[in-house]
Amino acid sequence: MSLVQSNHPLWGQVRRRCGRIGPLLMLVMAISPLAAEQFTVESARAAAEKGSPKALYFLGKRYAKGEDVPQDYTKAAELLHASAEKGFALAQNDLGAFYAKGLGVKQDYAEAAKWYRKAAEMGDALAQYSLGRAYWLGRGVPTNLHESVKWLKKAAKQDQPDAMQTLGQIYLNGGPGIKADGRQTFHWFLKAADQGRPGALYSLGGLFEEGKGTSRNLDLALNCYRKAAEKGDVQALMRLSELYMPGSEAGTDLVEALKWLRLAAMHGEGSASQLMTKLSLDGSVTSRQYDEACRRADDFHRAFGGDASKQ
Repeated sequence: MSLVQSNHPLWGQVRRRCGRIGPLLMLVMAISPLAAEQFTVESARAAAEKGSPKALYFLGKRYAKGEDVPQDYTKAAELLHASAEKGFALAQNDLGAFYAKGLGVKQDYAEAAKWYRKAAEMGDALAQYSLGRAYWLGRGVPTNLHESVKWLKKAAKQDQPDAMQTLGQIYLNGGPGIKADGRQTFHWFLKAADQGRPGALYSLGGLFEEGKGTSRNLDLALNCYRKAAEKGDVQALMRLSELYMPGSEAGTDLVEALKWLRLAAMHGEGSASQLMTKLSLDGSVTSRQYDEACRRADDFHRAFGGDASKQ
């Protein structure tokens, strides 16, 4: 039973207390979902010739993904621009993403922010998040945490989990005009974690471990780290390994520590592989402990991340 399930025995405490695909294709898949009206490529072309913004958007998505047509980011950007000019919010947001990444157009953060704003003002949650993030990072607009928080909260009200997680990060560190606020940090990381965001789960674990914005609770911290680990979060895997090393509050368990290290190594963390080798060579662990840790890691990896590759 996961921490974020509402019937978890510890989750009620939290509630009461709180009140591999390539990177470009990943971006295309992450931008706005298809419009409600569906087309075939042929019917979309016919409708696009008549100026339908939904049809133009549909075709732009198809060219971006290479579905039923050759993948062509330049063509996709042209179609999205035509749809965006007609005031179609989904296209405006996606066109902003194209300018932010330089897909089919020259990378231009200011132009990206312009299109994000148009869609955000029409209520598009993903655009509101993207505009808030732009103000946070100072990309295409001056850095302005007040504006960032304003747009991120609009997106969060529409259950946009990335906006929730970013709000947690902003309140964790604070900045010009925004004070660090432990309770706000906890609130937003909890909301993002409740939607399964691994980074938020890891951050929430840290808050429970350190007692920031909430009461200190190592059991809840471990649950958060484990849930993040199930989703492949390398920071959580490394922290779990540390928490089972000698001298930790969680109690010394070298087999468990090695298990999490092996899992981190499976996700490409070089320092984890090096530490496993060191512990094995200096006699800190026996061959039996090492083999048992590998067996547990492989079982975990098969359950949550596919077949384990040999390390």
